[in-house]
Amino acid sequence: MRVSILFCLAVLLTACGGTRVIEKPVPVEVVRDVPIPIPDDLTRPCAKQDIPDGLTYGGALEAWVKDRACVDILNANMKAIETLD
Repeated sequence: MRVSILFCLAVLLTACGGTRVIEKPVPVEVVRDVPIPIPDDLTRPCAKQDIPDGLTYGGALEAWVKDRACVDILNANMKAIETLD
């Protein structure tokens, strides 16, 4: 009984006596992003095309061309916003 108590005590004491290496703290550089203001001309909405009641196929094609031009303008604005520094 005495041997087992001494053995357990020896194991417990040696487990706590390890060598730890404490490293010196290293300074860290913190980078903060500064928001860039977006010009008003890049955030201006496009004019919405009204769809008339008696729309023909030719009128639908004209409305599609106008809407496509608006989409092209918005895509160009988005590309310009992506390139802002």
